[in-house]
Amino acid sequence: MAEIAKLPDGTEAQVLAESNGFQVLQADQQVYVVDRGWGWVSTASFVFGLVAFLFTVAPIVLAVVLGKPLLGAGVLLGALAIGALLGIRKARDKQRSQPVGARSVLLVIDLGASTVRELGGQRICALPELSIGRAMQLASSSRALRATWPGGRRVIARGTPFGGDVGPIEATLRRFVTR
Repeated sequence: MAEIAKLPDGTEAQVLAESNGFQVLQADQQVYVVDRGWGWVSTASFVFGLVAFLFTVAPIVLAVVLGKPLLGAGVLLGALAIGALLGIRKARDKQRSQPVGARSVLLVIDLGASTVRELGGQRICALPELSIGRAMQLASSSRALRATWPGGRRVIARGTPFGGDVGPIEATLRRFVTR
């Protein structure tokens, strides 16, 4: 069964793609590009997972290899990191069940009218004038996905080394955007 998200007006939309907290949603002839705001989860999960691994596994390995007793503080820190990791995941799951916020909608592609617009209805451009492509991000080895039109541009997805690249978002939008 396809995942469903609720739009700001309560309409249900099918999740077509997701990467690093960005989603492409479709409800009838409307395609929404949204930032759900949980991109931080993948980075925080990586950090807390690494801390949990280092502080939980290292004392156990040292105990086995060196025959020394477990370092209680290390195991305690590891357990706290595991708890934080589980809390972060639970917070993300709670956010996922919430409707998309109106400010989270980055672009709306109206397939029926062949236009691109803001959530409020303000026209940005005709669909054939919209192009998407990858762009560099400062302080990151991952690329962003940028939408460009005559007179404007906007970053519509950001990749991270921990949360994935913008590929799923780009591949899905390529079904609707030809440039």
